[in-house]
Amino acid sequence: MLKKGCRHCFLIKPVPNSYIIYGKSFKSFDLFTVNDQKSIIDGIYTMKDYTPKECKRSLFMLNTCVGHIKQILGINNPFILTPYQLLKYLRKHNETT
Repeated sequence: MLKKGCRHCFLIKPVPNSYIIYGKSFKSFDLFTVNDQKSIIDGIYTMKDYTPKECKRSLFMLNTCVGHIKQILGINNPFILTPYQLLKYLRKHNETT
């Protein structure tokens, strides 16, 4: 079900002098800060800019990396289930990139 090369997603949020990293793995939710985003990202990642919308709580949210990122970004589309579908959505709905 997962597209090769696009099996996980996480969010990097810039804050003054550092970055907050949000990510949901199979067993846990990761939340930490780094001073340099390159300390966790190498050349195999695809990065997209996206302006978050007002977050509306939905009745149903997947407890996956995609579900958590959609919640943080305010994306209320129940048909986005995989990281690749989320990437396609971000490419289509982002005017700045």
